[in-house]
Amino acid sequence: MKKFFVIPFVLLLSSCSSDDNDTLPEPTCLITKFNKANIINGQQFYTSEYVYDGNLIIKKLDYNIVDNTPSGQTYPTYTLQLKATTEIQYNALKQPVKIIEGVDYNNMQNIDYLQYDNQGRLSEKNRVSTYLTDNTSSTKNFKYTYSSTNKIVLIAEKITNSWGDVYGENTKTLSYDTNGNLKEIEQINAGNSALKVVTKYDNYDTYKNPYANVNVPFEDIFFLRLSKNNHRKYSKTTYMNGYPTPPYETYEISGYEYNEHGYPKFAEYKCN
Repeated sequence: MKKFFVIPFVLLLSSCSSDDNDTLPEPTCLITKFNKANIINGQQFYTSEYVYDGNLIIKKLDYNIVDNTPSGQTYPTYTLQLKATTEIQYNALKQPVKIIEGVDYNNMQNIDYLQYDNQGRLSEKNRVSTYLTDNTSSTKNFKYTYSSTNKIVLIAEKITNSWGDVYGENTKTLSYDTNGNLKEIEQINAGNSALKVVTKYDNYDTYKNPYANVNVPFEDIFFLRLSKNNHRKYSKTTYMNGYPTPPYETYEISGYEYNEHGYPKFAEYKCN
């Protein structure tokens, strides 16, 4: 009798599990904490965090790591201290239209204003930096050009001051590999064509890039949003008259560990 009841029960569970796997959508994971820091005493912290309202990022929090070792303790311990809060505002179409950073220690505040074309693509961004002490400001304008496959292929940047004087201008040309991942960015200074900066991304994995789900073009991860997979090799080289000049930026990662949903474990997530 024991065999009679147990075997149908196992078969029923197996049948239900198979049906559920066929009908359930693939989970999507939204990145919540990132910029991991490992402390020599074994502590580990994430120094940046996204706060969501549903699937929309409404805040970005950045932290400092501070020493909070009690008096008399022989080994150091650390904790996080909030350094900066960035708030995001949306329009009725749930497109981010305003990114408001907190005032920094120099009494400077940055606010990004975003515009979109009739296809819902980011077309222009104005990053206004205001020195609150005397209310002077500068504006960094970004204009985006897209390919026929809706990939950003050109970014024109221009900086003007409060009086409308232009004192910084460059173009960034972007190219992609056959998998649609960002391969190279070539930046040319409009005032000095001999100066060129080339940034390369390479050795991509085949797993999900968590930043591709980020709906806000933050400056610090803007280019990471453009790839569906995770690069494991990076280099940035400045050229003058065609010759590379130091310093050079480069790193290579042998690989990542991934969670059960195919996202790298260099961050934390909330998954639906």
